Amino acid sequence: MNVTIRKVRIEDKQDVLDMFDEYEKSELIPGLDRYEGIRNFEHLKEKTFEEWLEELKNDEDEEKLPKDFSSQSVYLVINDNNEIVGMVNIRWKEVPILMKFGGFIGYSIRPTQRGKGYAYDMLKETLAEIWKKDRKRVLITCKDFNIPSLKTIKKNGGIYKETYHNEDDGYDYLKYWIEVE
Repeated sequence: MNVTIRKVRIEDKQDVLDMFDEYEKSELIPGLDRYEGIRNFEHLKEKTFEEWLEELKNDEDEEKLPKDFSSQSVYLVINDNNEIVGMVNIRWKEVPILMKFGGFIGYSIRPTQRGKGYAYDMLKETLAEIWKKDRKRVLITCKDFNIPSLKTIKKNGGIYKETYHNEDDGYDYLKYWIEVE
């Protein structure tokens, strides 16, 4: 399955809203947030698409964020049929919370597209985008019971570092480093 990633555009409004509705109606997976891996997607409950898109742009500007936050870029994952099959976040700055259990990449395949082999290529494309910025390695994490994500990380060259127990949510996070090839 080939995929590409690209930033969200105003022309994506209806497709993104349809995907959001799909997430809203999806079955909850025990221990996982409905929007796991796609930070701020849930804000579409309270904001218009246009306001949400502006938030994404603001999140890319380091000057508009608190010092302990990382700028981030949000990308849509597009398949060969020009369909949105998921979303990915790239967090660009090493900050303490990301180094503990957030990592530099968050991703999610939309519920109707899961199990079709998109995740590996999505992460591969995301890593290629990161390598363009001269970053040599990235930290990526997943909850210990999220086997599909764990397989995706390992298949993309993830090297286990450690497990971090988060007292706030009670979950164990597996931490992996992926280095540029």
